[in-house]
Amino acid sequence: MKRKIYVLLLLCWPGLLLAQNRLAGRVTDAAGGQPLAGVNVRTVPGTQGTTTDAAGYYSLSGPARELVFSSVGYQSVTEAVAGRSEINVVLATASQNLDEVVVVGYGTQRRASVTGAVVSLPQADLLKRQVSTASNLLQGLAAGVTVSQQSGRPGRDGANINIRGLGSIFSNSDPLVLIDNVPASLDMIDPNNIESISVLKDAASTAIFGSRAANGVVLITTRRGRGEGVQVAYNGFVSWQQATNLPRKVSALDHMLMYNLAKANVGGQPAFTQAQLDGFRQKGVDNFNYFDTDWEKLVLRGSGLMHSHNVNVNYGSDRVKLYAAGSFLDQDGLIVNNNYKRYDLRLTSDIMLSKRLTLQADVMHTSNVERSPGGAEPEFIIRQMLGMPATGAGKFGPGQYGDAGQSTKRNPAAQAEASGTNRRIFPTTVFRGNLIYNPFSFWRLEGMFSSNSGWVQQKRFVQNYQVYRPDLANNVLVADNLYPGQNALSESFTRTKLNNYLLQSTWYKTFGRHDVKLLAGFQAEDYLSEFIGGSRTDYPSELPYLGAGTGNINNSGGGTSRALASVFGRFNYAFDEKYLLELNGRYDGSSRFSQAAGRQWGFFPSASVGWVISREGFLKNSPWLSFAKIRASYGTLGNQNIGGDYPFASNLSNTGVAYYFANRFTPGVAQTTAGNPNITWEKSTQQNLGLDLTLWRNLSLTFDVFERRISDMLLVRPIPGYVGLAAPYVNAGSMKNNGWELMLIYRNRTGGWAYSLTANLSDVRNQVLDLGGQNLNEGLLFSTPGQPLRSYYGYIAEGLFQNADEIKAAPTHYTSTAPGDIRYRDVSGPDGRPDGKIDANDRVILGNSFPRYEYSLNLNSSWKGLDLNVFLQGVGRRQNYISGNAAWAFFAPDFISTAYTWMQDYWTPDNPGATYPRLTDANANNQQNSSFWMRDGSYLRLKNVQLGYTLPQALTRRVGSVRVYVSGQNLLTWSKFVKGFDPERTNQSAEFYPIMRTATVGLNLKF
Repeated sequence: MKRKIYVLLLLCWPGLLLAQNRLAGRVTDAAGGQPLAGVNVRTVPGTQGTTTDAAGYYSLSGPARELVFSSVGYQSVTEAVAGRSEINVVLATASQNLDEVVVVGYGTQRRASVTGAVVSLPQADLLKRQVSTASNLLQGLAAGVTVSQQSGRPGRDGANINIRGLGSIFSNSDPLVLIDNVPASLDMIDPNNIESISVLKDAASTAIFGSRAANGVVLITTRRGRGEGVQVAYNGFVSWQQATNLPRKVSALDHMLMYNLAKANVGGQPAFTQAQLDGFRQKGVDNFNYFDTDWEKLVLRGSGLMHSHNVNVNYGSDRVKLYAAGSFLDQDGLIVNNNYKRYDLRLTSDIMLSKRLTLQADVMHTSNVERSPGGAEPEFIIRQMLGMPATGAGKFGPGQYGDAGQSTKRNPAAQAEASGTNRRIFPTTVFRGNLIYNPFSFWRLEGMFSSNSGWVQQKRFVQNYQVYRPDLANNVLVADNLYPGQNALSESFTRTKLNNYLLQSTWYKTFGRHDVKLLAGFQAEDYLSEFIGGSRTDYPSELPYLGAGTGNINNSGGGTSRALASVFGRFNYAFDEKYLLELNGRYDGSSRFSQAAGRQWGFFPSASVGWVISREGFLKNSPWLSFAKIRASYGTLGNQNIGGDYPFASNLSNTGVAYYFANRFTPGVAQTTAGNPNITWEKSTQQNLGLDLTLWRNLSLTFDVFERRISDMLLVRPIPGYVGLAAPYVNAGSMKNNGWELMLIYRNRTGGWAYSLTANLSDVRNQVLDLGGQNLNEGLLFSTPGQPLRSYYGYIAEGLFQNADEIKAAPTHYTSTAPGDIRYRDVSGPDGRPDGKIDANDRVILGNSFPRYEYSLNLNSSWKGLDLNVFLQGVGRRQNYISGNAAWAFFAPDFISTAYTWMQDYWTPDNPGATYPRLTDANANNQQNSSFWMRDGSYLRLKNVQLGYTLPQALTRRVGSVRVYVSGQNLLTWSKFVKGFDPERTNQSAEFYPIMRTATVGLNLKF
């Protein structure tokens, strides 16, 4: 009988220890005693949880043996409940929260046990800047991640992202982006809905994704429901936008004088007579006889307004956690009829079906609407605005457009205002269902299905507008002609769908000082895309419908599909949290390669080790070293995103020629490309050595050195012309990227003042190793073994010729060469030695545009309710290039152009030390690709400043929390680049949409 009683007591013992009463308390900071908001509080055992409010208070109810308090940047604390109803906790700062959970491929790991090169960015770091696209948030936040913004156009101002250099020649080098394990675009999500971003940089962390991860992986974890009860929040801002840089043109009079000189320098007649010059000087501008048109004033708005609003609702109960959010972004462009709107709806749910079974069901819908002028792309309108001379007639009155001084009578102001509308609508809907089953505490099973579907509808109506000209004889304005000659409508519809299937099993167990974790899974993807389109011209009215057009009737349609299947696994082992081992492997099969040739499948493994030196006896009690870990990794990845959907197959194309068969003409198709079924994956072999340190508990350091070798690169090797087909892809190229990364973080608190400083510095160098026995010549850009991919290629400029004797004594130049023209170096002839003439053999590698020594500095400070963030970002070494309208005065292939003010320091016999060559309207010598047009593209930019204030709790008790802030983006730039052009943009020809400088006012509310 006693034995039965003992057994009954033992079975009831855990329940006797669990508190059933309501628990409450306050969490404060150990350094200054200030309340801490947003601290996670959860019960052990159980699933109850909540977060502290703005005053640091929390409350929850339910059975609990212990409460765990955790917050990013602080050491976690566990408190026993045992008869207590009020538990107050003090959290100490941790410069590197080693217990923090980091999201990695298909799971999570403690930061202290990560052996790969992984950077984790919490939401707090991502919301310091107010941008329209989430990709811009990564700039400067992760060492080794190159983020460059090339445009400020609404809806298309997302940044290019490269992780540890360039990864391919003909494929893009974009990383794989996964939002809650669903492949998607980083720019389709509102930053307010992001919980964290993990950037996986080396093979150890990315090999689990196999053939999709050769260029790195960006994992986005979205916000989900948590805690208890209902919480509502609003985040909104209004921004005023203006261009960071625009080049200044010369005035109308300066244009006439400089253009006449340019004509005279090449033996031509003056473009403007002396009578015209005298009349302009004496009578002045009247916008009828004489013009000094301010094209920027006509084309640009005063300010491109942008505003964003996000409302989210968090609900938590014992069994159900919900998070719902709705967002709206409205961004105006710099020119009229240019706008972008984004509508974002998101619902995530975590439903505990039973003690061991949980269902996650998520739905996200994003709708994007982009509008631009129908007559031309905004970038081309801006190039004309910047390049057309002020002497042309712009606008006489409302709807009365001049010919802009152009023979085509094309007017950029009219194209912006009255040339019709180009509208793109592209909604995307993502459904994700995830079922999680825990049969035992050490075993987790997971099955997920997601569907990412969308469509793009584009409707472009080109409306012709009336051009007017002054009738000087009768002093009246008369209609000239319509531009363009005919109106037109084109319309297209594209539908895409990406299905993703995932099954995985995770087993983890601790045996004494041994920790073991096994992951195995299966994944498959299938993708489908279909499109249809049509166009017509000659519309009798402004009705933008295909049926109304009567001329040039065309239609088209088609589709494509592809699939991917994979099995993967990971093994983690740790001994005494001191010695760490991780093995990854993935076996991928892709429809992009030939099944018949046995090229569809590939295996991609990796291995990494870690040694936590600070746990060794000789360092365990060090007063200055809190944590130290050495990491090393090696692995191979594949790249299958190359050469279209079926790069191994021969292509049949519509020839556009009808052939006569069976007494009638029949449309014909023909093979146009040779196939190569033996091509397979591009391979990326990576090795990494890293060091993680935490010193004096305030300073953390992460340093990595890496090498990335890409082999079996797909490229096109020329074949004889008599084959009659385009050359196929072959696996014949290789290159490497070497580099290093350093990140320093310092955090401290003094009384009520908390501050932190994060510094990043990295460098990566690219080198082509092999191109299959050939070079890749793309004009200005040239690729050859031993040099970086797509280096600048041209002549070495040695200043300007000063007189005819110098030209006569120099190697033979162009026959039209004259004093004031660029002088080039005679490098070599066919035999490799100088041959006394300048020709194609004298071209050499001049440099490349890929940034070197990227750095950033991020300062955060808070005192009572005030908070300040200052963020600087820059590039220490970079070569950039200008050409076309950006470099050459009075030269444009498609309109009559002018000059910029920086070109006024041009060569004349009286100005021999000029920085610009002699003026001409066309000069084959000066317009060659050369080092003369290469510029220093390094820069330092004050990327963001944000000042916020959280109102005292006493004033906002009924609301919860109120914070207001002001911020500025791209405020100042220090650079030696060409005045008026942004150094962040690459290879500029003056056809661009400027990057924006913004001033923002924002509001954060929590209820």
